[in-house]
Amino acid sequence: MKKIILAIAILATLSFAGGAFAATSSGTLTITGTVESSISLTVESAGGTTSGTGTAAATSALGSISKYGSAPTGFTLARGASNWTLSSTVGVQVAKANLTSTDYTLTAQLGSAPASGVAWKLNGSTLSDSAATTLTSTGTYGSTGSYSWDIVVADSASAAAIDNAINFTATSN
Repeated sequence: MKKIILAIAILATLSFAGGAFAATSSGTLTITGTVESSISLTVESAGGTTSGTGTAAATSALGSISKYGSAPTGFTLARGASNWTLSSTVGVQVAKANLTSTDYTLTAQLGSAPASGVAWKLNGSTLSDSAATTLTSTGTYGSTGSYSWDIVVADSASAAAIDNAINFTATSN
């Protein structure tokens, strides 16, 4: 019986001794950050064969165009005495997050100088590559604004590519 009590005492001592030598460590991860307000602009629709709608980088292909040909998809064609006009619309949507602004200003500007004899218009205003044109100063967030889009080609313009880009900029008010 003495041997059993002695064995129990030794086991108890060893189990306490093992717990006394357990190693621990701790650490802390500190997180810092600031929520910033933001807006997002997407091209939702445009005349022509359009790809990339719903993004900020849409492309509209008009194909070969001429005064006496057919209008490209989504355009109408008006023939004047000394020029012709392709007309359509372009839809632009601006969304916001973490922003108290109730509306925004939308401007447009050509990416490069237009081909000679070609005028690009949005909402009746002629676009240039040197200055932005205001399309609206009270745009509604989350709603797709529709803007009239005209390409006016003079009969005297050279038969050549008229490729260009319309750069939109939204600024919260």
